[in-house]
Amino acid sequence: MSFLKALTNLFLLPGTLVLNALDISVENDGGVFRSLLNMVFWGALGVMIILPIALR
Repeated sequence: MSFLKALTNLFLLPGTLVLNALDISVENDGGVFRSLLNMVFWGALGVMIILPIALR
């Protein structure tokens, strides 16, 4: 179970880091903002990995 918790923390890390830098807590509507940041980060990373493979 600790593996899943570590994986979850890794997946949420980009949004959590930005929220901490902006001093926004998840309880103060930071959950939606953190989700947006995570989707943008992981989506961009996924496109950068998949695009070179798809263009071969």
